[in-house]
Parts: sequence; C-alpha cells; structure tokens
Amino acid sequence: MFFTDAVTLQHVITVYNDMFDHIHCVMGAMAKRKIEWMEHLFFAVKSVLQKLSKQYDEVTPLSGMLLMSAHILEPLQKL
Repeated sequence: MFFTDAVTLQHVITVYNDMFDHIHCVMGAMAKRKIEWMEHLFFAVKSVLQKLSKQYDEVTPLSGMLLMSAHILEPLQKL
C-alpha cells in the first residue's frame, strides 16, 4: 500500500522547517500574555523546541548531504 502523505527522504528537511516555524509562531503568540497556565505552556513548548533542535543536530551531520541532495532532486520542488 502506498501512502501519498507519508514523509519520505526528500521531505525530511521541509517537515523539520515546518515544525520549527510552527513552534516559533506558538511561542511568539504566548510570549505576549502573562497568564500563569500560559507561562507553563510556554515553558513546555520551549522544551519541545530544545528537544527538536537537539534531534535535528543529531540527524543533520550524519545524513545532511543525503537529505539535501534528495530535497534538491525531488521533481516537485523545482529549485
């Protein structure tokens, strides 16, 4: 069975970028408000950002050129 919405090699960089963009938008929206529960949520999202950054740093050196090459060669990207 073939899934069209599956994350394949050429989409890994795009997925990481989308996750980073979303986390930064959420943190920006929460930083403006000073409600106690929102401060706790902001701390949790900040922890997620640190974890995602650490994971990205571990993936990139090992397969960075492979990921970038797959992203560039993917026909739908049309660099």
